[in-house]
Amino acid sequence: MRRLTATALSLLAAGCGASSFGTQASAPRPQRECRYLNVLVDYSREAAGMSSRDVQLSAEVAETMSQELERLGARVTDEPGHAYWSLMLMAIHNERDGGFIFSATLALRQLAESHDPGIATYAKPDDESAPATLYTAISYGSLEDVERLARHYIQQADAALLPSARQLCAYDGDEDERHDSVEAQVPHPALPL
Repeated sequence: MRRLTATALSLLAAGCGASSFGTQASAPRPQRECRYLNVLVDYSREAAGMSSRDVQLSAEVAETMSQELERLGARVTDEPGHAYWSLMLMAIHNERDGGFIFSATLALRQLAESHDPGIATYAKPDDESAPATLYTAISYGSLEDVERLARHYIQQADAALLPSARQLCAYDGDEDERHDSVEAQVPHPALPL
């Protein structure tokens, strides 16, 4: 019993297991993904005239685009409720020319689409100074070019739409830092043992 008491006292003296009253620092907020850079990526699977080869090609284009979005700092999600943007595409084989055609649209999601009040547009449709909210393009070429053109589409869409989303992310980050700064200055009441 004496050894147990001596061990407990030496642990307390060393600071292990000791509580500090009124001086507990608030834990930093966990890093979270910025919702303004969340993108839902989907592709057509049942359009009229699409073969299973076309669906596979669409899946490959979607995967290349997803990887490029992530490389540029966006987060690809398959949860519609988490997505601020949607990227919809369809790719088909161009049998006549031995190549492909794909059409893709990156767009700010509307409340009517998601029925989620947590995802709101940040500009009125009639506001001319508002950032762009839609980028669409059609690409075609040989099958050797499909990955390069899919990456190029994302780079162009990123340049057209996502700078404003990154500004919103920076603003959110600044707000979190201000919140944590104020939180650190507020004394916490003594915690019970």
